Amino acid sequence: MLLTQQLPAQVSAGIITGKLPQLAYSNGADRLGSAKAGYIDTGILVKVVDSVQGNYTLQLSQNRQAYLAKNFVQPVADTLPMTTALMETWTVRGGVKYDTISIGLSRKIPYTSWMETSPAIIMVELYGVQSNTNWITQLQSAKGIRQVSWQQTENDVVQVRIELMQHQHLGYSIGYSGRRLNLVVTRKPEKASLRDFIVAIDAGHGGTNTGASGITSKVQEKDYTIRFARELEKLCRKKGMQVIMTRTNDSTIDNKDRLLYLNTYKPDLLVSFHLNSGGRSTVRGVSTYYRHVAFQPLTRSILNELLQIRDLQEFGNVGSFNFQLVQPTEYPSCLVEVAFLSNPEDEALILQQSFQEKVARKVYDGIRYWLKQLD
Repeated sequence: MLLTQQLPAQVSAGIITGKLPQLAYSNGADRLGSAKAGYIDTGILVKVVDSVQGNYTLQLSQNRQAYLAKNFVQPVADTLPMTTALMETWTVRGGVKYDTISIGLSRKIPYTSWMETSPAIIMVELYGVQSNTNWITQLQSAKGIRQVSWQQTENDVVQVRIELMQHQHLGYSIGYSGRRLNLVVTRKPEKASLRDFIVAIDAGHGGTNTGASGITSKVQEKDYTIRFARELEKLCRKKGMQVIMTRTNDSTIDNKDRLLYLNTYKPDLLVSFHLNSGGRSTVRGVSTYYRHVAFQPLTRSILNELLQIRDLQEFGNVGSFNFQLVQPTEYPSCLVEVAFLSNPEDEALILQQSFQEKVARKVYDGIRYWLKQLD
């Protein structure tokens, strides 16, 4: 978040709305857009202090700003509260698969959240708020939460710290139910088994979104990502796993709609297949991508397995990747760029069914190895 010297004399108000709004750290952009601070719930009243290009500048607290695309802000005539919100009582409880931290607030306020590792911690920052929390009830049913705490880090910013029992993150959701902000944390199963995991498989592109083209064959990326996805689906089902496919045919599906579709099934992890392309035909290799450093172990495990395939070179393990499919915090995710369609050697591999089967097998092995590390 950015620091500011002082608030402008005039501010406007807006309500966050729309489909999967995301706060951004800046107005900077490349082909994937500006770096994102994370998804945020709708129905939150915010201060709008500036308009830059396609974004509004939001004043989250006295010293913090963020940016949000204008189509996610509905201007309102409401008078903004003159006082900060209050953070009230908390409850921490567990269910069959999840633990829930419920934070009482006097009204909905903006927030950001992130994951830290070694130890596994979820951090939340609440903006425009002061603490009046004198009561945190933690029930024994919350078996995955080691401890929760908070700090008033600025006059109108509260930082929440949630330390987990497990050493690897398995994901969490965050959003409002009334005036309570709820974090629903996925707990490590007592015995991790692939048969108990729901795997989401995404075939990148599709329909009018054709993706890259082969340098010699001119095949389209969309037609081959689904081949890799189907091979992995077939293998996972054979092993008794539950599988969700974001697409099963050549259809045009917006990435936001893919995520909303997945949210209804609550998968345990996501693998998204893509094929790379570069400006130089000499560039080649396989790479895996993650947005959240807490999910790097999955992407590294899959990459290590893929590099055992003969003739497949390494392009790398890429972090802080600002692509929509790997931005959710709800489940670990890995985007796989199998190889380069713009490289003749890689392209020849991509066209082979035997190679497609090998890739699926190695992705499965990577998931299996990662799962073993949870114990």
